[in-house]
Amino acid sequence: MNIDNERKEEILEKSRQLQHDEGMEYAVEKGTMLGHRYTGSIGVLLILLSLMAGEMLTIYALLTLFSVHHFGEFFSHYRHFKQKRYIVGFVFFGLISGAFFAFLFVRDIGTLQGWWG
Repeated sequence: MNIDNERKEEILEKSRQLQHDEGMEYAVEKGTMLGHRYTGSIGVLLILLSLMAGEMLTIYALLTLFSVHHFGEFFSHYRHFKQKRYIVGFVFFGLISGAFFAFLFVRDIGTLQGWWG
């Protein structure tokens, strides 16, 4: 019994020295997951409402935001984990978000210049 207590104290001391709180890490991960779900749900709802209203530029803007979000997520995962599987994701979403943004930019400038109605 005394050995178990010593072992527990040793583990706690090592954990304190590392300044690594697994409970806090779990809470942050859980909060991030819930944030993704809520953001995705509201985004899908906004896209559906935009479809019903015929607002295609709003849909493109929302898709740009989604793709930029995923680009950042894949990029940060790659930088942290250094796994090549994340390269595919951030390159794909980088290209998609760049294409959506370029379309919106050209469309907006074109509207200002009278190219599109």
